[in-house]
Amino acid sequence: MFGGRSKPAATPAPAASGGVVVPRNFYLLDELEKFEKGSAGNGMVSAGLTDPEDIFLTSWSCSIIGPQGTAFDNRFFSLTVVCTDQYPRVPPVVTFQTRINHASVNQTTGELDVNDVLKPGTWEGLSPQPGIEAL
Repeated sequence: MFGGRSKPAATPAPAASGGVVVPRNFYLLDELEKFEKGSAGNGMVSAGLTDPEDIFLTSWSCSIIGPQGTAFDNRFFSLTVVCTDQYPRVPPVVTFQTRINHASVNQTTGELDVNDVLKPGTWEGLSPQPGIEAL
């Protein structure tokens, strides 16, 4: 280009399954847009960035209203979700800020055991990869 040597166009590295690896921010921007437009969570889950200036989309604040007909019926829960640079290959770190009595939540730290919630598979075994809304 411009009379000099041109580099070949960069292509995304293929995934282990032979597909194309989608950059983490594409996943997160898609999820953020769904929450902002109200098309995620059936009105029972809301989420957004903790810091609107966070260009890496790392830290999220979430709210959940407990499902009807359960022990959590109409209770309001606040959570933080941290998507590391390994997301979506590695699940985010989900921490309940509101105390909750649930077998998959560490009662001392409030941290959710993501792989316990998503049984029978593990996060890595699920296809397509679940997002923040799935947790």
